[in-house]
Amino acid sequence: MIHLQQVSVVYPNGTRALSDIDLHIDRGEFAFITGASGSGKSTLLKLLYRDIVPTEGKVIVDGQDVAKLPPGRVPYLRRKVGVVFQDFRLLPDKTVWENVGFALDVLGASRREKHHKVPLALELVGLSPKAEAYPGQLSAGEQQRVCIARSLVNMPPVLLADEPTGNLDPGMSWEIVQLLDDIGERDTTVIMATHDQDMVDRMGKRVVQLVQGVVVRDVKEGGKYDAP
Repeated sequence: MIHLQQVSVVYPNGTRALSDIDLHIDRGEFAFITGASGSGKSTLLKLLYRDIVPTEGKVIVDGQDVAKLPPGRVPYLRRKVGVVFQDFRLLPDKTVWENVGFALDVLGASRREKHHKVPLALELVGLSPKAEAYPGQLSAGEQQRVCIARSLVNMPPVLLADEPTGNLDPGMSWEIVQLLDDIGERDTTVIMATHDQDMVDRMGKRVVQLVQGVVVRDVKEGGKYDAP
């Protein structure tokens, strides 16, 4: 499903964010990307939805070399890759239903398709009763659930979550990660960047640890955050 082959990223200012990354993640796998701030977690995720391209190496997502995609094909890649951010990025003047539906508007979906897919996404994250509420009327955990619904509304095979619990308290964080785990059980590949040690340890999933842009540890399952 996802292959990184000898991938390095050097930003225009000379900062080396990733170095010689080799990584394979199977369809339906749940993997944590861990490491301190500045270790390269967000850079790695940005490669997968082609927000950036590698300086060296190949990034393959669902059989496509993302760096070689012409600009007109990038939106088709992003139909396959849902992204959940830490800072929610919801439209404050739109309802929950409209925020989720907006993701389909960007893809050019028909009104009929929206009315079919949005309720399914809201049901999946447990927010059907909040469909007509506005973001300002929701808790932080509910707002993050809206973000997850928005990222899933097109049923992509890959879901990326970049520090999705960074603004949540421990109880809400655990609920969100359990929801992501449930989504992974539906044959969705889930990759979550985090520095939440307790959560990683409790989940016991695959752990890929980065230090200064280098993979220093890759534990397939039962991984701990920083075990030797």
